[in-house]
Amino acid sequence: MKKLFILILTVLIIISASSCTGEKTENKISGNTAFSETQAVTKSAKSAVYGIDISSFNGIIDWKKVKNDNISFAMIRIGGRGYGDEGSIYTDKTALLNLESSSNQNIDTGVYFFSQATSVKEAVLEADHIKKTLNGRSLKLPVAYDVERIKGDKSRIDNVKYKDSVKYAKVFLNKIKSYGYEPMVYIGEDSILKAEDFKEYKIWFANYGKAYDSGYEILQYSKKGKVDGITADVDLDVIYN
Repeated sequence: MKKLFILILTVLIIISASSCTGEKTENKISGNTAFSETQAVTKSAKSAVYGIDISSFNGIIDWKKVKNDNISFAMIRIGGRGYGDEGSIYTDKTALLNLESSSNQNIDTGVYFFSQATSVKEAVLEADHIKKTLNGRSLKLPVAYDVERIKGDKSRIDNVKYKDSVKYAKVFLNKIKSYGYEPMVYIGEDSILKAEDFKEYKIWFANYGKAYDSGYEILQYSKKGKVDGITADVDLDVIYN
């Protein structure tokens, strides 16, 4: 009888431990890789790889932990232009560290630039700044152009006509291509640009909680992801192959 009691108790302990482990894994996946919970996979997609996009706002990142959390690629902010009247170009203070550290973990990388260009000259200067900052570094993923409205504040691009915004973007993209990098346009909820005006370029598209039904190169599907190695919420992305 005593042996039977011990056997039953052992089985219950094992079941309990398994349940706890399963719950932890499920929560982990729902914060990162369970894309199907909120998005529909295209019928033509053979496979999906998951990634993140980050900037200095994400702090110092433990890229080894990121890699072990099913992250295969990263879009890293390389810099931007201030949205005030002066509009100075800056380099993201963690850009080079993130590029080096992520590459050391065999994570494919691309970069993006937060533009506030108000002229062709400024668009060229932004592309030139990226070339100078990369200093010959090769990238597995594109260089993305990101121009957005500034919520709750005035911006130096508020009075730029849409057709001019498109022109500046294409000047930037073509310049990036001439430097040997793949150009890309970011289209998000606050973006100035529209995807239909950039059909000749790769698109990085933000679409939260809706079905993925188009041929975008990268889909940003969450702004509140949880990834090991990053303390705060992080943007989550996916590429379909």
